[in-house]
Amino acid sequence: MTESNATNTDDNPPSPVKKKRKINGFLTLALAFIAIFLFSNHEPVTTVDCTPEIIASKPDVVMLGAWWCTYCYQAKKYFQHNNINYCEYDMENTTIGRQLYEENGGGAVPILLIGKYRLQGFSEQQIEQALALLNESTSNH
Repeated sequence: MTESNATNTDDNPPSPVKKKRKINGFLTLALAFIAIFLFSNHEPVTTVDCTPEIIASKPDVVMLGAWWCTYCYQAKKYFQHNNINYCEYDMENTTIGRQLYEENGGGAVPILLIGKYRLQGFSEQQIEQALALLNESTSNH
């Protein structure tokens, strides 16, 4: 091939189609990043660990959860917004949490222990019912 027949791609400006694809790809990536940011931006909630002092105060709810669990986050947010006395054992990172998790059948998190009641998952209605039954049984004694 002679020098006059060789094409030097560095001297050729990018075609309008390639520029448009790059811009569309960048916009798609930027929109995806923004969407992920907006949907993952949670209101901060405080995790109340089940320390011996807190367990001695007899919280209304003991939650077996995990840091990554969306339903655990919703439960903590619900407890805090409704002034429900609770604490949490991380079932992955604490020995007691792992033990209680296994003793209560494992499965999905959160597991909520409310008096003698055991709830699996997060349901405002079930929590309210269990708390009402707990309060009713403690007021009768």
